[in-house]
Amino acid sequence: RYTTPTKRPRWRWWVGTVIILALWVIGGTALSLVVLPWTGVDLEGFFVEADMFTSFPSWGFLLFALVSFIPLFIGVLLAYRLILGVRIRRLFAAGVPFRTWRVGWGALVWIAVMAGPAIIAVIADPSQFDSSSFRLEAFLPYAIVAILLLPIQTTAEELFFRGWLIQGLSQRYSNIWLLSIASGVIFALPHLANPEAAGALLPAMFGYATVGFALAWVTVRDRSLEIAIGAHAANNLFAALVVGYEGGALPAEAPLVSSGPVDWGVENLLSIILIPLFIVLSRLGHTKRPVS
Repeated sequence: RYTTPTKRPRWRWWVGTVIILALWVIGGTALSLVVLPWTGVDLEGFFVEADMFTSFPSWGFLLFALVSFIPLFIGVLLAYRLILGVRIRRLFAAGVPFRTWRVGWGALVWIAVMAGPAIIAVIADPSQFDSSSFRLEAFLPYAIVAILLLPIQTTAEELFFRGWLIQGLSQRYSNIWLLSIASGVIFALPHLANPEAAGALLPAMFGYATVGFALAWVTVRDRSLEIAIGAHAANNLFAALVVGYEGGALPAEAPLVSSGPVDWGVENLLSIILIPLFIVLSRLGHTKRPVS
């Protein structure tokens, strides 16, 4: 099972969760404010304008937003090691080896399966995507920040939502459906604050939850975060650097930008169809035999 070698007292999980969330919210906010002067922001506009985020260049906003996940990343590792008293490697893989090639495999399968429809749409009907506003001088610093910090952001989320939470729930439950649904729903909740969810909370909730469900399923199945870490990083990097969309959580600096709001109906239908395929194809390299 994907959990600690022996049961840990429930109070340790609760205390650890509170500390992790406090570090994420308070520490993340503090770190974002520390880097604020180096984001290229118009400070007067940031503190005065109704929409403070329009005062950032795209790379600066990305930097401001993503550094807030560093305390989450560190907080989960510290809580796991110091509060639970378990070696950190067990968080990444429980009783099986952690292999970096499977991180890459998770990224490849996610792009091929889940980003496949976007790639096909670009080829079939490029008029749906705007490339006229692409500016290389704006994209390059944005891409550097994205490549450096997006994998930290996505791995931090995996450590918490698929690592810490699933291992905690697995102290009492072992059903993969229950664990995957619970992780997916909890994962969806903070994402409802994303701009693309505005006015469509229930469809957006379903969309985020299905992604969280898929990443949780492969984590419980493999007793490892390999596939989930790779898939999540690939998803966000693809949206930031290849095909983006206006009005999302990430600035639309990608070479191709989808016009119009997110069609949650289509997105959710595709998720229902493609997520089982992702789960099946990502099984390559699955280890059944536990190791000491």
